[in-house]
Amino acid sequence: MKHCACILVSVFVAIFASAQSHSFEVWTGVGASVDVSKRFSVDFEAETRFQQNSALLKQGLAEVGARYNITKPLYVGLSYKFTEKYRKNGYFPMHTVAAVVGYKKKIDDFRFSIQTKLNVTKNMYVKNSEGLQPEIVDKNKIKVAYSLRKHVRPSLFVETYHPIEAGSMYRISTVKYGANCGFEFKKKFGFDIGYIFRQDFDDKQSISIVTLSLSKEF
Repeated sequence: MKHCACILVSVFVAIFASAQSHSFEVWTGVGASVDVSKRFSVDFEAETRFQQNSALLKQGLAEVGARYNITKPLYVGLSYKFTEKYRKNGYFPMHTVAAVVGYKKKIDDFRFSIQTKLNVTKNMYVKNSEGLQPEIVDKNKIKVAYSLRKHVRPSLFVETYHPIEAGSMYRISTVKYGANCGFEFKKKFGFDIGYIFRQDFDDKQSISIVTLSLSKEF
């Protein structure tokens, strides 16, 4: 309930908060999911993110994860992500491991989901002694999807980022609002197009993001 309250509060915070700068990015990705058993699945995702109005490759990443359904709506998972991120003097790697707990529920044509994801990231680009320490961020996401037609599913989501730092309060550093439309085709092939508005309160900037992705289930 604490996480849910923080996510809802972030909606009102972002409405009244003003960012000093705004930029545009394009994210493209491909993904695959394999059902190993009735309860266990393995996922893979690769993504590129372009910044400076899509003129510069901001970062490329690849993530592999495993998910286990404890019950039909409740699941847990683990993942590893490798990222090459652009800095002023080149691209530098980042390593992230994450633990996930989620709950999803289908009611008629609606699908509701809530997820919390604890990320621990080791950044290989070190500017000072603080950079030697891993970065820990708790991400919380609420999503609502609707089956408009048999193979068309629009959705909305809100996601918040909460840095975990020694001696610091549990706070919101970033909030993302997203609208997405997924199209499902034969042989479990999918295409998604979406828009994300992201506000970074620490950096005092906002970003408009267009997302395009392809996915396949096996």
